[in-house]
Amino acid sequence: MRRYYFPIFHNGETQADDVGELFRSAELAVQYGVRVARDIASDPEYHRGAGTVVIVVDASDAEIARHSVGSMTTAV
Repeated sequence: MRRYYFPIFHNGETQADDVGELFRSAELAVQYGVRVARDIASDPEYHRGAGTVVIVVDASDAEIARHSVGSMTTAV
């Protein structure tokens, strides 16, 4: 199992993820990042114009995916 982190970029600021989550593969971590983005988008108080992005980072600090909240555009 490897640790992946999910910092969130929101309104021009980055909210760090200092704990992360353990996953068996990068693909599972990317799928989790999609769920996090969907959860944020489903919040009735979420501001659609905030430009929120969930970033998936591995333990070596390499970005492996990013998910734009709201539009659910995904880049790997």
